[in-house]
Amino acid sequence: MKNSALKYGLLGAVVIIFYFALLYFSKKENFLSPLLQWGSMAMYLFFMYKAAQEDCAEKGTDRDFREIIRTPFTVFLLINLGYWLFYYGLHLADPGLIRMEMDMELTGLKAQLTAGLGDPEQANRFRERIQELEKTIQGPIVQPLGPIITRMFMGALGGFGLAAGIAGVLRSR
Repeated sequence: MKNSALKYGLLGAVVIIFYFALLYFSKKENFLSPLLQWGSMAMYLFFMYKAAQEDCAEKGTDRDFREIIRTPFTVFLLINLGYWLFYYGLHLADPGLIRMEMDMELTGLKAQLTAGLGDPEQANRFRERIQELEKTIQGPIVQPLGPIITRMFMGALGGFGLAAGIAGVLRSR
């Protein structure tokens, strides 16, 4: 494949989906682990760097900085799209996963409230969120698409920062 962004983006998406499928099928708690979730960033960075390195070897680093950023950022977007499609599909297939996430959030909020927040207004917001979660957990739970898209776009901002860092490293060499 000639286009390194497409090649590494699609390959990275397959690897990330495989990684999270392994986590999910080994133990659902592994899939929800923040450490293992953030650990996947190493794979993102690997594929972004390889694509940018190949692109710079082919076209040089004396180009405009924006042109150098384009390849690793495109790789990030493709991998991230694959991840979020898998994430959304998995949550549609297994509503118990949503319930587990809500239980984790509920436990965390209660622990913080018990420890004392210091701000009565914030404590009231926590109590409202706890009531909302307890009410939601009682009924049927569906995964809405809106929050997934929002999180995907927020991740793209971080992906741009990573791409800029990679482009900066490659350009400085």
